[in-house]
Amino acid sequence: MTKVVKILVTVALTYFMSSASFAEMNIEKTLRSQQLTAFDLGILRLREDLNVAKNNIHKIIQIEETNIYSEVLYSGRNQKVQMIISAPLEKHLNERSYMADSIKCRKVFEKIKENLLFGQSESNGVYDRASAYLTAIFTSPTQWSAWRYDKKFTKHLVEFVDLEVTLRPTKEYAIKNKVRPFSCGGNLASEYQEIQITRKFN
Repeated sequence: MTKVVKILVTVALTYFMSSASFAEMNIEKTLRSQQLTAFDLGILRLREDLNVAKNNIHKIIQIEETNIYSEVLYSGRNQKVQMIISAPLEKHLNERSYMADSIKCRKVFEKIKENLLFGQSESNGVYDRASAYLTAIFTSPTQWSAWRYDKKFTKHLVEFVDLEVTLRPTKEYAIKNKVRPFSCGGNLASEYQEIQITRKFN
C-alpha cells in the first residue's frame, strides 16, 4: 500500500511540475505574441514626456508641483489623442479674472509645449518642430515608417494630438466661491494667439 502511495505522489508531483512548467511557457508565449503598436508606444512615450514636461510650471501657477495632474489618453468622441494637464487654484476662475486666467492658462500651455519640443531644431518653425517630435513619438524603434516623408500624413498627425490645460478650483474654493474650471487648448503647433479657450466660467 505504501508503495502505491509513493507512486501516486510521484505521479502527482510530476504532473504538477509539468503543469507549472507548461503554464510558465504559456505565459511567455502569450506575452511574446502580443504586439505593441506604434499607437500604443506613442501613448506611452507621450505620457512619460508629459510627466517630465510639467516640471517648473508650478512656478507660473504658484502651487506645489506634486499637485499637478497629467495624463494622455485617446478620446473616441473627438477621435484624437489628448494630453491633459490639470492644476488646482485657490483664487480667480471667475468672470472678473477672465483675462488673468486666460493669460495664465496660455502661459502654462506654452511652457508645456516648449518643454515637449525641447531638443527639436530651433531653426525650424513651431509646426516643423511639432511634426518632427510627434513623428519620432509614433515611430516604432524596429521599423522605419514610410509615412514619415508624407507631409499630408504628418500634418494630420500634428492635428491628431491635442494638449489641454485646465486650471481647476480646489474643492473648498469651488464650493465657497461657486467657480468652475478654466481650460485652454490646441495642438503642439499652436502659437500663443492660436491657443483656444475651451472651457470658460459659468
